[in-house]
Formats: sequence, structure tokens, C-alpha cells
Amino acid sequence: MTGWLPLYLRSRQVPTAVAISAGAVLAVVLGQVAMSASDISVGLAVLTTALTLSPLIPTLAGNDAALEGAVAMPWRLRRAAHLLVGSALVAGLLVLPRVVGTDFGATAQIARNTAGLMGLAGLLTAVAGSALAWQAPVALAGLQCFFVLPEGPAWRQTVLWLIQPADNRIAAWTAAILLLIGLGAYARADA
Repeated sequence: MTGWLPLYLRSRQVPTAVAISAGAVLAVVLGQVAMSASDISVGLAVLTTALTLSPLIPTLAGNDAALEGAVAMPWRLRRAAHLLVGSALVAGLLVLPRVVGTDFGATAQIARNTAGLMGLAGLLTAVAGSALAWQAPVALAGLQCFFVLPEGPAWRQTVLWLIQPADNRIAAWTAAILLLIGLGAYARADA
């Protein structure tokens, strides 16, 4: 196969990143199975989301931006698709363990968190490059996994959007805004 998609995926090391992401989910699931626990705490679910997402963040940029910039291809659409498919893939990896009885939370909450964190990663890739872009999503999730006060004033719900319940509108808007800003910045970037 020498079409553009297999070459694109291989050049950005996507298969390796997907395997590492799946391994992160598998490690948490095996830990839960070993402890005979089916429900995963919100904090661990948020942290697992970020750790599952982080191997995919370096795939947002190629090895040579100048070379990719010289190719006459519509990169904006491909970059947007890369970001959205990566988010959907991580959400799928976190929903899949339900088959063995391990639950990372509501599907809407998983989708919201992965989309928001991937948007943040896209924004940071556009601003600082993909080598550093993984740090903010992991740090944000790491800090929020220690909080147990999901409700409260609107500012707290906005800041702690990752640990909010699935039906929280403020968290949904925060994640959507992060996704849209990140998607726009990454699609226009020279990454």
C-alpha cells in the first residue's frame, strides 16, 4: 500500500502510538480486574484519558514541517481529521473495556473529555510544537483527578470541567470551546 494515508500514518508513527494508548487502557483495566473492582473512580478515569491521549499527541506533527509545507495537498482538512479521529479513537479505547465489565464513566463524559483534551493538544501543537503539547493535557488531568468537588459555582465547573458529570452543560461548553479553538489553530498551523 503506497497511498497517501498509509504513508501519512507511518511517517507520523500512528500505529505505534495507538498500540501504546491501548496498552495504557489495558494496564488500568488489568489493575481493576486484579482488585476485583468494576467501577473506576472519576479521577482515575480522567487521568487514564489523558495518558491514553498523550502518545497520540506527537503524531500531530511530522518530522519535517518544511517538507510537508512543500507538498501541494490540502493539509487543513487532513489535520482537522487527524485531530477528530484521534479523539474518537481514544474515546473508543475507553468505552471498549465495558465488554469485560470495567467502566470509565458515561460515554458522553468520555467523549467530552477526550474532545476537550485533544482540542487543547491541537492548540498547544500549533503554538509550541508537538514535542511539548502533551504536557498541559496530562498536567490538567493530573491536577483535576485529586478534586472531589465537581459541582459548585460556574467558575469552578469551568476550571474542573474534566471531573464534571456527563450532563453538565458548563463542562460541555468548555470542552467544545477547547476543541473548536484547538481544531482551528491546529488546522491552520505549519505543524
